[in-house]
Amino acid sequence: MHEPTEKQIEKLDSTSEMNLRYSLFETKVTLDPEGFEAEFFQVPLVDFMYCLVLSACAVREGDSGRISFTESDVLINIVPDGPELKILRSWAPAPGRCGKGEFLAAVSRFVTDGLEFLAVKYPAFRNNPTFQKLTDMNAERA
Repeated sequence: MHEPTEKQIEKLDSTSEMNLRYSLFETKVTLDPEGFEAEFFQVPLVDFMYCLVLSACAVREGDSGRISFTESDVLINIVPDGPELKILRSWAPAPGRCGKGEFLAAVSRFVTDGLEFLAVKYPAFRNNPTFQKLTDMNAERA
């Protein structure tokens, strides 16, 4: 993970949601559904967690979810297909597949673990309203 500066760490309890989503905590994540090879992405972690939670909310309601990447124009669409989900990437024609329950559980676990990791490593982050907002969003859809 790309580490924030000392000055950024000092202000984690009050920095804006926008800064947390787009300027801090860049990390690598892996996308590995059935049907295509694992792919790795460099993403702002807090923004990626927001996108995952919002996608999971849409999927739970029976709608399609979408993950967009701030730093590029690529998209991942998560489309309900019976008890499964099709994972469609804007840059590749082959779809992936994932069980709906598996996706929802993985999102909840990823967001919970991501928030806990950041809060342990940067305790002031726990006092930022964005931490509580994302925690509540994740709990509401669990």
